[in-house]
Amino acid sequence: MAYGSNILTSIFGRRLGLQRLSTAQSGGSQNEFLVGPDDFRVGVTTAESTATDLKPYGYSIDLGTSAGSSAVYTLEPPVPGVRKVLASSTANGPVYVNLTDAQVTSSAGSTHATVKLSTLGNPIELIGATTDTWLTAGTTGAGHSFVGST
Repeated sequence: MAYGSNILTSIFGRRLGLQRLSTAQSGGSQNEFLVGPDDFRVGVTTAESTATDLKPYGYSIDLGTSAGSSAVYTLEPPVPGVRKVLASSTANGPVYVNLTDAQVTSSAGSTHATVKLSTLGNPIELIGATTDTWLTAGTTGAGHSFVGST
């Protein structure tokens, strides 16, 4: 178990638990999975400010609404294994998200220091690979790109 020795508390009960899959169920290795809930609830923020760093987890879905055109945000460094979703909700101009002491590795294998959200919607999902590297989940769409090669 990857983080087994770092668990602070255990949850006991019939509605949440670990399930160990047989080798036939998991494709050849015995892995454990958290089971029980229909989904996990994560933080969704809609009132982000360019004056405050974005958290490295959850969803930031209204970037650019109050900052006007060409808003520049800063994203805190990644937490390995944790997902972050960014989405612009403005037609005023591009929104830039600088990666504090980190870089993002695009699907093409290039590394960049800034994510550019250029159209309304088109979210991008980042996954913390290390404490200084984000990975993109999926491919780069028309609504976002990367700038500032490192």
